[in-house]
Amino acid sequence: MALIGIVAVLLVILPLIALTQTGLVRIIGQIVMTLVLLVIAGGAGLFGYICIKAQARKWGTGLIVVAILSVLAIYMVWVGRLPLL
Repeated sequence: MALIGIVAVLLVILPLIALTQTGLVRIIGQIVMTLVLLVIAGGAGLFGYICIKAQARKWGTGLIVVAILSVLAIYMVWVGRLPLL
């Protein structure tokens, strides 16, 4: 259980803290956060597709929405604002 907490700190909390910094620390935080969000988007998109093929359309739609929100979060991490705002 402690390993899950350590992984959460290293992969989510530290990059979020790094995004408030400047320079090289910010770029490293952006890269790590982007990788985490890409894994989330890829997994959610893949399982959403599988759910839709298995006739579980509500689950599939929800997972596809999570994948789209992850892509928007990646955009926001790099640009600093949401698109069209």
